[in-house]
Amino acid sequence: MTWQIKAALAVVIAALAFSAGWVVKGWQASKTIAELKHDATTQELKEAQKVLGDIAGFQKGFTHALSKFQAGNSANAKAQQELGALILDVRGTAAGLRGDFSKLPQRITDAARPALAEYATTCTAVFEAMAAAGGRLAEGGGRIARQAEGHAADARLMQEAWPSLSREVSR
Repeated sequence: MTWQIKAALAVVIAALAFSAGWVVKGWQASKTIAELKHDATTQELKEAQKVLGDIAGFQKGFTHALSKFQAGNSANAKAQQELGALILDVRGTAAGLRGDFSKLPQRITDAARPALAEYATTCTAVFEAMAAAGGRLAEGGGRIARQAEGHAADARLMQEAWPSLSREVSR
């Protein structure tokens, strides 16, 4: 073998060794890049799972607040119906009393002693009924006021729980 063949063979072997080293280094770099991408993806997945958990918690709270709100609205509607019926009853009683009271002076003048006693008993019963109806009316109004306060508190809670754009921007 001549020195020229040996030199050419040495150059080919050196080129093959260099190429093999280059390929191995490329494989190592690819492996490192894949590991870094995997770590980044794993971290993003963990963050996405946390956000998903936060959203699920918010959804649960919102659903609970919404059901309380709907129950409050239903109770308010029922209380308003009861109050409306009570007001109609009081109006009917008041209308009947107006007619009775307009004729009362003449009746008292014309009435005999037993009739006066009967009028006094009837008037007392009417005033007692009015007082009872007024008490029921006041209780109904108080109940509606308490329910309205609860409704307002629920509305505030939902408003505060709902994420606002201004709060998100400030973070």
